[in-house]
Amino acid sequence: MSTHKKFKSRLLMLTASVAIATSISGCVSLEPRADRDVMPLGQQSFDQYVQETTQWMTTHRRYVTDQHEVELSHQLPFEIKPAKPNGKGVLVIHGFTDSPYNFVDIAHYLAGKGFLVRALVLPGHGTKPEDMLEVTFDDWNRLIDEQTRIMSRDVKEVYLAGFSTGANLAIHEAYENPNVDGLVLISPALSIRTNLVNFVPFVSLFIDWLKTPEEAAGGVTPFRYRTVPMQALNTFKDSMDSAMGRVSGYPYDKPVLVFMAQNDSIVNTQELLPLMQKQFTNSRSRFVWYGDNLPDETIASDKRLTVLTDFLPKYKIRSFSHLGLVYSPKNPYYGINGKERFCLRRQDEKLLQYCHEGKHVWYGSWTENRDAHPYARLTFNPYFDQQVQMIVETFGTSDR
Repeated sequence: MSTHKKFKSRLLMLTASVAIATSISGCVSLEPRADRDVMPLGQQSFDQYVQETTQWMTTHRRYVTDQHEVELSHQLPFEIKPAKPNGKGVLVIHGFTDSPYNFVDIAHYLAGKGFLVRALVLPGHGTKPEDMLEVTFDDWNRLIDEQTRIMSRDVKEVYLAGFSTGANLAIHEAYENPNVDGLVLISPALSIRTNLVNFVPFVSLFIDWLKTPEEAAGGVTPFRYRTVPMQALNTFKDSMDSAMGRVSGYPYDKPVLVFMAQNDSIVNTQELLPLMQKQFTNSRSRFVWYGDNLPDETIASDKRLTVLTDFLPKYKIRSFSHLGLVYSPKNPYYGINGKERFCLRRQDEKLLQYCHEGKHVWYGSWTENRDAHPYARLTFNPYFDQQVQMIVETFGTSDR
């Protein structure tokens, strides 16, 4: 093997686990850059944002099914107006490589309780992985800041809800913008379980893709991306570093709800729970831990902490996953009877076959392999109703 090939091989190995994580899952410039082909920003209203983004995505998306309208509907930003407004709004932010569909179940529940809910699509998402080549951390932050300020004109109180990378971005905005009244952080990705993410800036100097879209069957599914360029991993790392720097550096005194799983195979939840208990100081904050063993340094006596077991034999659930926290058991794609099933690839071939056939399937995190069951990734939250009720209880009243 040539020296060049050996070097590239080592670079690929260094970033392999970071790429697996993406397959699950400062000052903002005020002027658009004409030399980049990126999703339009700078809108003056949410309606304008939806209109221009829809036009962009319609012309740029690489469709993977014959049902273009249905497929596109999972990717587009959306708004749900409550029948009986309570004067509060929630801006929801999806995860890295994901789509606004992450929040479809939570959004409908909150709107039913009086909240105006608006869902964003992060620049570079929803079309094709190649569109992430030019996207920066500033692009993501600019979108969120613009739409947070727009929502603050339309409602009296503004809350941000983020899943995974979306939680990182929500934290960044909340620390910078006093108009944010509180946060919902679901599987926040401030710290991940592999240190190899630290090599991403270096590796991106040498290769553009770990796995090209062509090598990943086009790189797109009806709901998310199968692969992303190294530049996008850089942008994710920027979000992680920004959020961790703010949370570890400064306390935050507005209410925050945090939902994390002990066996999350991506996020280092054992590090984050004690940190967030310390830094999120509001008495109305809530920390929900899905698991049976608390991390070291957790304040177990904290009345804001709720511990719920992640071993539920009744539902054939052995552990909770990173993704599963956002979806209702009734979701048509990711729920108990959902159309999507993600069989864990590392299990025995016979068990893998059983999983694909739907025989005796149990559910867990990406790394679950206990008890000799065939395993699929858990894609719904059996505590979903309790989780969304906590959000309403915390934000439904105000001490302002």
